[in-house]
Amino acid sequence: MKKAIIISANNVSIEVARILSNNDYEVSIVDNDEQLCEKAYKVLKSKALIYRGDPRSADVLNDVGIDKAEILLALSSNDDINYEACKIAKESGVPFVIARVNDKSKEDLFKELNVEVISVEDIITSKIGDQVLSKFTEQLLTDQSSGLSFVKIRIRENSEVIGLKVGDLVSTYDVAIPYIVTSGGVIKPDNEHVIESNMELVVVGPLDHVENLIKRIIGEA
Repeated sequence: MKKAIIISANNVSIEVARILSNNDYEVSIVDNDEQLCEKAYKVLKSKALIYRGDPRSADVLNDVGIDKAEILLALSSNDDINYEACKIAKESGVPFVIARVNDKSKEDLFKELNVEVISVEDIITSKIGDQVLSKFTEQLLTDQSSGLSFVKIRIRENSEVIGLKVGDLVSTYDVAIPYIVTSGGVIKPDNEHVIESNMELVVVGPLDHVENLIKRIIGEA
């Protein structure tokens, strides 16, 4: 059975341990916090082995069996703990090491160890961006086979694209706007059609082109 070691017994670690265990990994969690270890044990039961000890200690990780691990995930909210654990893992020859990085300014330190980096700041920023886009778009779908994205987006009263022509957006962002939904129904616009507030544009194009147009419409470009 493949062996995985997770640093920290926080909620993220518990969920990752559950996923790995369900995919035939022998999972060990290492944390020095007694309460977190007890919680992880109660939640995971037989799905993971819980070790209480300092993850920055080579002796502790050796006792856990780091020399047999195929993957180590350093998921602590403390970057120093993650760094030291990753360093030991690389020195021990663990093939795949992933580090959670909470302070983006420390990313380069982890990359120097040649480990995979998960930036908490980037994840939060991306999530907020997705939430903002979803607030203004009714639907954003991407067809994997063609790479085309489809979206219907309402033009707000303060949008800077009001007064522009459909052709302006089509040529600038290299997208298609085959339909516009207005209070009077659905129309097929030509390039001279003027954008007005409260109308909805049906936009088709490559994902990055569509997202750039959405940002322009909602004022984030």
